Amino acid sequence: MRRTELRRKSPMRRTGIKSRLVSTGPDTATVDAVLERDGHMCAVGGHPLGPVRGVDWSIHHRRPRGMGGTSAPDVNLPSNLLTVCGNGVEGCHGLIEAHRAAAYERGWLLRGGDVPSQVPILHALHNWCYLTDDGLALMAPPPINRDGDLDFGGYWADQEASDAY
Repeated sequence: MRRTELRRKSPMRRTGIKSRLVSTGPDTATVDAVLERDGHMCAVGGHPLGPVRGVDWSIHHRRPRGMGGTSAPDVNLPSNLLTVCGNGVEGCHGLIEAHRAAAYERGWLLRGGDVPSQVPILHALHNWCYLTDDGLALMAPPPINRDGDLDFGGYWADQEASDAY
């Protein structure tokens, strides 16, 4: 069977719209503020950060941006961001993603309606604290369970007890 070349009936028109990648992450000044607040270490495990962002360490969004991004104005504010070792699959970033229930208990993950500056977080450097929109950490009381005891249950408590970090 003989094949014929496909041809357009009319030429393609240029639309004038240039495609370009748009950054949806925090700007450099915000990343610097988060690194400073977190002491240039992992805010979850307290580990020193390696040299390569995206491989050795990353900026974690406590309230996730979602697959298509978000229009929420506070998504890239320091109160919603943590410096963590790993890349979302490995390190503490990987633990957050793999053990989401425990991460919610610790404030490392937030639900859609949560306001990041109003939800306390267990931070490796600052202990229980509130993260502010201007890059500070303010002391917060630890959560108390129904029995009046400090609530450090969940996955990370088991890991700390067995030194499996």
